[in-house]
Amino acid sequence: MLLPTVELITLGILCGLLRYNARKKKRLQEASLTEKYQVNENLRSIRLLIPMMITHFCCFMPTLIAFPLYYAIDPSPDSRQYPIFNEAFGLTILYAVLLPVVLFWRHKSLRDNLQKSLGVFNRVEPERARADGRTQEQVRHFALLSSAWEREIAKR
Repeated sequence: MLLPTVELITLGILCGLLRYNARKKKRLQEASLTEKYQVNENLRSIRLLIPMMITHFCCFMPTLIAFPLYYAIDPSPDSRQYPIFNEAFGLTILYAVLLPVVLFWRHKSLRDNLQKSLGVFNRVEPERARADGRTQEQVRHFALLSSAWEREIAKR
């Protein structure tokens, strides 16, 4: 029961530091730029660490609960059964999948870069019509046709 206690204490400390730095940021009206940057960086780091701690706690808690129950049911377990128990209740593989997803979800610049590269939420503005009703692309097309015809006529 030591590991869940340590994780809960760590989560409490991180939440306390988050509140402390948020209050400190409000009071930094006339502080130096370095101090403001440091507080902002502290807030950003803590906001990334808290979801990571919650993911770790949720993925390893079933094992921490099941292990004492397993020994309560069978006080003299066979060591050959431990790998089976570990695979049945261990969520290490889930943790390896969930942690990158959670960190990606919390990192806004990575999400924005992915959206840009996939073309999600990109707006394509239609070309504006000129006074004569033609678009820039139409004007360019007919200018190229005209120059091609002029070259053909000049060759004759």
